[in-house]
Amino acid sequence: MISELEHDTEKTHMQTAIPPTKPLTGQAIESILSQHGYRLTGPRAAIVETMLRYDRPFTAEQLVAALREHPAAAGRPTGRATIYRTLEILAAVDVLTRLIQPDGHPAYIWDSLGHRHHLVCSTCGTAVAFTSCPVDELVRDLTRNTDYVIHDHMLEVFGVCPRCQQLPVTTASIASI
Repeated sequence: MISELEHDTEKTHMQTAIPPTKPLTGQAIESILSQHGYRLTGPRAAIVETMLRYDRPFTAEQLVAALREHPAAAGRPTGRATIYRTLEILAAVDVLTRLIQPDGHPAYIWDSLGHRHHLVCSTCGTAVAFTSCPVDELVRDLTRNTDYVIHDHMLEVFGVCPRCQQLPVTTASIASI
């Protein structure tokens, strides 16, 4: 696991509103990509292997930095454009979810397949997935009232996780409230 991402994962998994499923693997991702007409090329395999080491949301730039350290980078490093394109492909085939962080910048998380939303700790970045969707009724109403064909929506809920609530209050954390 990537050291900056260490966290009490057992506690996080107990809070997860999505029942535990088989962990997502490189082989499962390769199968999903294949079903959508994509190949798991060498650079994509390095990206997938690296992203699976994150246990909380990560940014594209964090992935770029982590891939510089990847053993495959010794021969030919994975280009930034390849990383961004691969993240978009993985999000399009529902392997990743793109989150908007409290600072407005995008991050990605992998957890389980299917429609899901996330509760994100604004202090440490831990994300808890949930599948109940309070937006479904709103989407139906908007479709009916506006004649839009709505094809997707995003919902992120931000708060402070129980672990971070136990940390001492600092001036910086007060300023973010």
